[in-house]
Amino acid sequence: MPLYTVTARDASGKTVNQVKDAPSVGDLVAELKRSGLTVIGVKAEGQGVGGGPSNAPTEAKAQAKSQSSFQSLFQKPVKVSDLAAFCRQMATMLKAGLSLIDSLETITEETENPTFKPALSQIILDVEAGSKLSAAFGKHPHIFPALMVSMVEAGEVSGSLDQILEQLGTFFKRRHKLISKIKAASAYPKFIAGFFVLIVAGIFTFLIPQFEEVFKRFGGDLPPLTKLLIFVSKIFTGYWFIMIPVFIGAGLLFYFWRRTPAGAANWDRLVMKMPLFGPLVVKSGVSRFCMTLSTLIRNGITLDQSLEIVSRTLGNVVLEQAIIEARQKLIQGYSLFQAISESGIFPGLMTKMIKVGEDSGALPDMLNDVTDYYEEEVNSTVDGITSLIEPILICGLGGIVLVVVLGIYLPIFNLSKTASAAAEKTAG
Repeated sequence: MPLYTVTARDASGKTVNQVKDAPSVGDLVAELKRSGLTVIGVKAEGQGVGGGPSNAPTEAKAQAKSQSSFQSLFQKPVKVSDLAAFCRQMATMLKAGLSLIDSLETITEETENPTFKPALSQIILDVEAGSKLSAAFGKHPHIFPALMVSMVEAGEVSGSLDQILEQLGTFFKRRHKLISKIKAASAYPKFIAGFFVLIVAGIFTFLIPQFEEVFKRFGGDLPPLTKLLIFVSKIFTGYWFIMIPVFIGAGLLFYFWRRTPAGAANWDRLVMKMPLFGPLVVKSGVSRFCMTLSTLIRNGITLDQSLEIVSRTLGNVVLEQAIIEARQKLIQGYSLFQAISESGIFPGLMTKMIKVGEDSGALPDMLNDVTDYYEEEVNSTVDGITSLIEPILICGLGGIVLVVVLGIYLPIFNLSKTASAAAEKTAG
């Protein structure tokens, strides 16, 4: 049997290094967990890794790196709901006794997604040629996330692929529910904001120019506010051919800046500091972190590899970098609680629950409890933001209308006063 160098932590928090033999990494991790140890990392000694999830690059990861990133830019991503349905269907068919190939072929025939269907067809060919399912998934990183590839690999090693796929289905379902909640809550504010922009543009493009002609006929000096409105209106009507390219160019510049490492980090850091959206980003990231980490640890993925996978799934560069740094500290001998808390980004409740989980040997259960708590927090925060954005946008639109009305009617009031004074003078 192959030998492995194991780095683990016992119940007292002491780091333990051992060299043990086992049929596979999955069997080794299961054995150590039964002994009350939290596995941090496993490294194969020599050859014969056994195909299990380890810290060395696996076949699936190697295939993922060779995937053309240019090609994936033009492929429509598969929705989380599609992955959830795929995992549940696969788990059901495998439990019913269907072979892996038959299950994949059945799902491929029913799939209508233009990105998912050809990928599944290629996966069937790879599996028929002798490739592992995890390695076949790894060739399509734009569809199957690293989390799914690693867990499927663990299921193949332990012989519990159907159970792993069922857990993945539940995981993706919960994640889809959270994403849908945020999208649904933001749909109405986006509509109001779009309507707000159209109204303002219409006022300065069509309404103000009409009153400008009226003011010219009467003559006289106009108030500063009216002059400002007319100036803005002339920019809208006279320089639209310049403004449109400028706005498009600014949008493209922002888009490409956001895609740079420095731009993504600065933008995510700015968003996290926003009064309304900052807490939502942190809570959503914490929920996703705990959900993913709990799922990985439960299925025999080592702690350091789990953190590596989680660091690529949070969707926020600042949080991902904090997880990467925590993983390095974990390898150096820190506990997960110490490594996470030193970042200063994650909430105290989360870090304390992690400490309790490490001390009690029930880290996955504690992480699951934290996930449930912060999912509720995200729901409450989204509801709160929705209820606040609506009156803010309405007040903003009302403020714009008030400024326009004042700018239009102030000259009329002045003209009325001038006309009354002139009439009184003539009568006198």
